[in-house]
Amino acid sequence: QHYYITNNLRYIKKMTEPKAKCYPSASRNEKDILEVLKQFLGRSDKIKVFEVAAGTGQHAKAFASHFSSASWEPTEFDGSLLNDIKLHCKSMKNVKTPQKVDISKNLEDWEFTPQYLAKYDVGLCVNMIHISPIECTHGLFKNMSKLLAFGGLLFTYGPYAVDGVISPQSNVDFHNSLKSRNPKWGLRDIRFLKKISKENGLKLEMVVDMPSNNKTLVFRRLPPSSESDKLLLTLPNGNGLD
Repeated sequence: QHYYITNNLRYIKKMTEPKAKCYPSASRNEKDILEVLKQFLGRSDKIKVFEVAAGTGQHAKAFASHFSSASWEPTEFDGSLLNDIKLHCKSMKNVKTPQKVDISKNLEDWEFTPQYLAKYDVGLCVNMIHISPIECTHGLFKNMSKLLAFGGLLFTYGPYAVDGVISPQSNVDFHNSLKSRNPKWGLRDIRFLKKISKENGLKLEMVVDMPSNNKTLVFRRLPPSSESDKLLLTLPNGNGLD
């Protein structure tokens, strides 16, 4: 009798435990994105990762599981998803508590201070650029220039226009659909992203074609090459973030 009572209690507990949301798109693309990350990152590398627009936390769980020596810091604008990230990553010792971040704001105005300013090895942003106002894209590069160590990498994933052209037709239709939902959304041109990355001390190093007409863009944080960058390094806290 004790056996049946114990097992019934376990069943009831399991059935009543909150379940994390799952986005089908994240489930579909996580393996392909991981393959790109593996080209640049070693499985046992002790890297520090700052993730923007972490969504439900599915990617944080999948990628931090593979890169088990990494310190993974997920952030998300939608505060209602923070608990989903916690649920997905509850058994992950190398995933930090998710934080709410409006990437369009200057880092100095965030509600928390990232632990490794100017020392993160990797930035990751999946499926945000096309489904957010342009201010978020500007903020992404501006803030990553402050978060990443020199030589650090920023990976962005999603659909993009190339030299003013959106293709194939499915991406055109998707772009028009986004615009109809919010005029501030839509596919951004890689040429434009290359320009604003350069303005913020990053360089587009690689464009990787992905399934379903998506791409992964790989940017690298460049060392200081101008007097203004050198000036930032002489500020009291070493990274110009007073």
